Amino acid sequence: MDVEEVLTELLPQVPVNIFSRWLSERVNIVWLKADDDRLGMTRFEEGPAELVRRRRLKLDPGPITIGLHPRLLDEPELLRHTLAHELVHASGVLDHSKELHDAVDEIAPGVSISDSPLLQEKRDEFLSSARVQNWSCKHCGFEWERSTVRKPSRCFKCARPL
Repeated sequence: MDVEEVLTELLPQVPVNIFSRWLSERVNIVWLKADDDRLGMTRFEEGPAELVRRRRLKLDPGPITIGLHPRLLDEPELLRHTLAHELVHASGVLDHSKELHDAVDEIAPGVSISDSPLLQEKRDEFLSSARVQNWSCKHCGFEWERSTVRKPSRCFKCARPL
């Protein structure tokens, strides 16, 4: 899979934002280290203070580096989703807002954890180091081992809200 081809395909689909018109000239893709815990990252090389100024004045953002985890090459759909996510960040949506997630899902829908060995591995790494290892219900006393990143909303046994 050629990442440059995927980048060329995704760029026109990125929603218009403050830095959108400079993306094709400014984005540089690099590979993160294999032991990195992130799937992707976006870095504006001019630094945070200069980025604030350029956003306010609607100026060229300068060089933008997008780093991708090398294992994404094994999972093309996850690579597309991750690259779309980073491109929306590069366009000027800096926080993980509903706007960002909606835009990414429209460009390249997410991959189910059950369909992605890489996501399963990242989930297992998170769960093994999580402070909370078990969930328990205050109503019925039922306790079960944590198997998800998010806290369940209801008890599996009595169905009352946790």
